[in-house]
Amino acid sequence: MRSPGRKGVEVDDVRKDSLWASEAPMPPSPRLEGDREVDLAIIGGGCTGLSCAYYAKTFRPDWSVIVLDSHGIGAGASSRNSGAVYAHHHGIDDVSMARRGFDRLQRFMSEEGIECNFRPAPTLEMFASKRVARKIRSGPPPDTKWVQPEDLRESIRSEHYTGALDSPGYFTIHPGKLAAGHARAAMRVGAELFERSPALEVKSGRPSEVVTPTGTVRAAHVFLATNAHAPRLGFFGRNIIPVHQYSLATRKLTDEEIRSFGLDRWPLRFELRVLPVTVGLTPGGQMFVRVVLGYASFNSCVWRNIEGARDYTRRIFEQRYPWLADIGFTHDWHGVTGHTLRGREILGVVDGGNIHVSLAYNGLGVMPGHTNGYFTACRLAGRDDEDARYFDSISEQIRVPGEVLRSMMFKPVMKMMTPTRSLSSHWVGTLKKY
Repeated sequence: MRSPGRKGVEVDDVRKDSLWASEAPMPPSPRLEGDREVDLAIIGGGCTGLSCAYYAKTFRPDWSVIVLDSHGIGAGASSRNSGAVYAHHHGIDDVSMARRGFDRLQRFMSEEGIECNFRPAPTLEMFASKRVARKIRSGPPPDTKWVQPEDLRESIRSEHYTGALDSPGYFTIHPGKLAAGHARAAMRVGAELFERSPALEVKSGRPSEVVTPTGTVRAAHVFLATNAHAPRLGFFGRNIIPVHQYSLATRKLTDEEIRSFGLDRWPLRFELRVLPVTVGLTPGGQMFVRVVLGYASFNSCVWRNIEGARDYTRRIFEQRYPWLADIGFTHDWHGVTGHTLRGREILGVVDGGNIHVSLAYNGLGVMPGHTNGYFTACRLAGRDDEDARYFDSISEQIRVPGEVLRSMMFKPVMKMMTPTRSLSSHWVGTLKKY
């Protein structure tokens, strides 16, 4: 679905490395120079695009497969997320299908020797509202355990919460190491990776053409794996909402600090609300927080007021854990993810059947992203899969209002839903810059 009135691809934004990326450097990749003709051109060098490249070359070794990324390979959401992995696809109730995707990801990591600190993560789903806490406590989901606020005050040294659920089933990975492992695996089977090679335009046809600043790629098939960046390329601008996040991480904590803050007991924590807050312990022993900033006009993936975002995130962090003011922060990074109104990722084929898309994971994309790369490779190579019935979700999407109504709707809502009222006036000033 092409987007009317698009503003053009954003290619000159500076992306500061996340903590994850700084700890797991990518294999170097060249810039695309000159024109090419290939069987498959993949736009987006994150885990979704790289997994598609890996499986496509595995199924069809005779194919020429290239991956193009506007910045560095893996420099987008794949190295900027919270590292949480859960066997779940938004909008799909088939638990067995999600389990097969989860098992496939584990198998991939094992077969390719990817050491990315994959491990179970005892997790708290936390509530700041007394009303919500009472409702959840009266009928907690199966297999969860209610944690009293006094236990939280003692165990994690926070008085911010009115209760929490000790929830099973979560795992964590090191996002940078997983993304680098995807890149090495794709390269091993013969895919070519190009960074600093933004796709400026995708022209329909057989073959399709992908226009970059330094050459044009003529491809029998194109796979669009650009997540929140797709609208600026002209796809699904009326279905995808780019949502910005900011993250902070402390210095490495001592073992005693990890115990006293309850991070050995619950290394992953979600504050369940419209604008969620995620807190976790990194494999390197640092504590991090990830908060939602909001929506930037015209589907922009650039957040202009980075200083304001950093200050806002620090205040959120220290409000929940006041003792962090004495520890300080050593890393910070910005990210953006794609969301849809129905909460289901966009997966399928557009423009005559040779442009495939997998976009908008609604904040939970580690396992679904890898799975959708696999599904797309199966579809391209003509292979059957028992979960192929889930391949096309395009017709299920809800249209997002145009830019004027969208800004009028989403920005005020996100300002009202800021994770703490005491910061609202500060945050309103920050959002006015958009």
